[in-house]
Amino acid sequence: MSDFLQFVQANGIILPDTFTPGRWIRCKTESHPRKKNGSIKLADDGLVGWCQDYAVHAEPITWRASDGAAALAAPIDRAAIARRQAERRAALCEATLAARAYYERCAPLRGSHPYLVSKGLGVAGCVGLRVDADGWLVIPMLYNGKVLSLQRISPEGEKKFHFGATTKCAYYAIERTGAALTVLVEGFATGLTIFQAIPTCHVIVGFNAGNLPVVAERMTRFGMGVVCADNDWETAARIGRNPGLDSARAAAEVLGVGVAFPQCAGTDWNDYVMEQIEQAVAGQTFSFSRKRTVLQIQASAFADVKLKVMREARLLRTK
Repeated sequence: MSDFLQFVQANGIILPDTFTPGRWIRCKTESHPRKKNGSIKLADDGLVGWCQDYAVHAEPITWRASDGAAALAAPIDRAAIARRQAERRAALCEATLAARAYYERCAPLRGSHPYLVSKGLGVAGCVGLRVDADGWLVIPMLYNGKVLSLQRISPEGEKKFHFGATTKCAYYAIERTGAALTVLVEGFATGLTIFQAIPTCHVIVGFNAGNLPVVAERMTRFGMGVVCADNDWETAARIGRNPGLDSARAAAEVLGVGVAFPQCAGTDWNDYVMEQIEQAVAGQTFSFSRKRTVLQIQASAFADVKLKVMREARLLRTK
């Protein structure tokens, strides 16, 4: 087991206090040390294991014991293993059905939402969004047009996925009739920012960095395309790799398109726009006759984003 735990640590997973073979265990990661953004699992026989940092890995990565390595001392109970696997499949199905039921109970989004206001965003592109009884914004995470899970965002910006439901392959599509450009992004606020900045685009949100290459493999819309990446420069300075850019480049390789990423104090394109607005407002002299409105400044920032993104757009590769 010690070899497996060393493998886990080498892939940026912070070991949990307790560890039980045969089940997935959520863990903190070096890329997101303040939340459980990773998982590990060691098979019952101790000869194969998996780990995944959701911000870095599109799929779980596999460890196998070296030749001659001893299995766990306890005898393998195949029937018990089969029961646990069946229980996990049943729990996953139950969580997905619960997510769909939760979504149906929520009220459709009417007007704006505090989270959208805090991001400087309007409601264009918010079709299908709902609000729950606690005032959280509810975004459907779809697969083949059906709700697979949910992302809930509080008015203050706290984010949660529906407990127990898988997010793998899930997406949210921000549609526009006659769109000439398809943009793949990581986060919802980034997607809405790009959608509102570029009036000829259609946006697909993958929800986390590791999901981008998986969603890219299943994209069927062709034409011009680009991946708008998060630039996790602070994480790169801390652990030596940039999860947002790495996953975006992997997705772009699948699609045969370019990658556009922001260079700012924040990490995503919404941060870039908000910083441009703040800098422009702060830099204006106090003059009622010459002072630009925030909407005018935002339009200028959107035009800048459009220019930078369109420079990286290319013809989507036919798979």
